[in-house]
Amino acid sequence: MGIFYLWRNSITGFRRRLPYKKIRNALLAKYEQKRNQLCPRAFPFTAIIDPANICQLSCPLCPTGQKVEGRKPGVMKLDTVERILEELGDYLIDVELDNWGEPFLNPDIYEIISRFSGKRIQTSISTNLSFEKQFDPQEIIKCGLDHLIVSIDGATEKTYQKYRVGGNFELVLSNLRKLVEEKKRLSSAKPFLTMKFLVFPHNLNEQEAFQKLAKEIGADRVWFKSPYFVRTLIDRLYPKMSPEQLSQFATPVVKRKNCHWLWTSVAFSWDGAVSPCCFGISYHPRWDFGNILHQSFREIWLSQVYQESRAVFLGQKPKDDRAKFCELCTHRGG
Repeated sequence: MGIFYLWRNSITGFRRRLPYKKIRNALLAKYEQKRNQLCPRAFPFTAIIDPANICQLSCPLCPTGQKVEGRKPGVMKLDTVERILEELGDYLIDVELDNWGEPFLNPDIYEIISRFSGKRIQTSISTNLSFEKQFDPQEIIKCGLDHLIVSIDGATEKTYQKYRVGGNFELVLSNLRKLVEEKKRLSSAKPFLTMKFLVFPHNLNEQEAFQKLAKEIGADRVWFKSPYFVRTLIDRLYPKMSPEQLSQFATPVVKRKNCHWLWTSVAFSWDGAVSPCCFGISYHPRWDFGNILHQSFREIWLSQVYQESRAVFLGQKPKDDRAKFCELCTHRGG
């Protein structure tokens, strides 16, 4: 039967009984992070897994929406999901099923969620929810999804369209209401529903109205978030903004002794490629650290490029160009 422990998600509040093996691995990963262990024994216990790097919208700061050259477009196959679960299913606690595209454009998305949930892994998805064919509120609940994050960025159609180019504001609200109604009908607390609002100069005055809208719909949480700026796209959206003005809306740089990603987390692209984090490094295949379809995850996790990336936080200069991404990353603050 084994020993199980209760694990509580800090955002949703949901509790899940986890086997001792997962808890032990998570504690060891945090311990090895603090010690800057270059060859960790623990595996990551959280992951960002991209079911699809395709999207029907054209958001100005999104490289996918702006068709910036990068990884070949595609959707994750169930064989790739199974390979990830074979190698990491006994260790993962939380998985975010999104990154560079709209996850619900993967026709197998409900089955993908179900397979991760079946391994006692908490699942979350960030979506634009601006679609009809792929939307099935009953399936969203039945598959076991824990957390659904819906990006809207406005309380009116006009403001919404400013950033979510190509989206349908009324359709998103309709889908949200249908999902909330289905949750009530099935007496289900899941998925925990977050309405996300990226804060820009053009929508600052709608934050209060957005909170009222979320309350009226029945969302569990409102999330006001600074956008993540991809440098090549900043000038397209704000050509006349000074660096000082831009800093009001950008994610702040934080100085860190190390980066938790290199010890506790990992990012998978739709094609099985492994990246150390979900930021710009995972958009283009030139930065891939390996591929789980061609190598064991342990081999990738303990590879020279991973070790050099971790050693950056010990002041060592990397030789592998891919590890230099961590050296230059604004999120680690030098």
